[in-house]
Amino acid sequence: MLKKRVRILWQAGCAALLLAACSPSYNWREIDVADGRVRAAFPGRVQTDTRDLTLAEVPLRFSLTSARVEQAVFAIGHAPLPPEVAADPARRRALGEALARSLYANLGVQPPDPLPAPGADIEIHAPPGERDDWLLARVWATDDMLIEAVAAGTRQTLPAERAREFIDAVELRR
Repeated sequence: MLKKRVRILWQAGCAALLLAACSPSYNWREIDVADGRVRAAFPGRVQTDTRDLTLAEVPLRFSLTSARVEQAVFAIGHAPLPPEVAADPARRRALGEALARSLYANLGVQPPDPLPAPGADIEIHAPPGERDDWLLARVWATDDMLIEAVAAGTRQTLPAERAREFIDAVELRR
């Protein structure tokens, strides 16, 4: 009886080691991004890329700080708002909505009407049969900055609990 228990424990231990060897490594670390306006917990080493883009007819200098774990991406994007947009609540809202719509377009999905409220969860799955991609995101248009938090991957590479862990850890600072 004791030998059987030892054998079962040994087999369970070996199975756990094999699973750990096959599972992606998440090494969470909290980092300030977006000029200190956002605190986020990334699951790995980050890199930041910046490029110019136009969104809702507004030219922006958009920076994306991201970490990858296998094929999953965890990112905080941000762009300072031009003064004329920052001074106009309707234009800020339109810019936030344009960024949210772009998330749907990236996965080939028609955005809902109405769009999720600013700062609310946006969960998007690519159309069935086309791709296995999905993402969980939030978008904010603050008084002076456009911000997005996105966890994106496939159903195999991005477990829902890891996406939720990333998104829930995002903290906006004033």
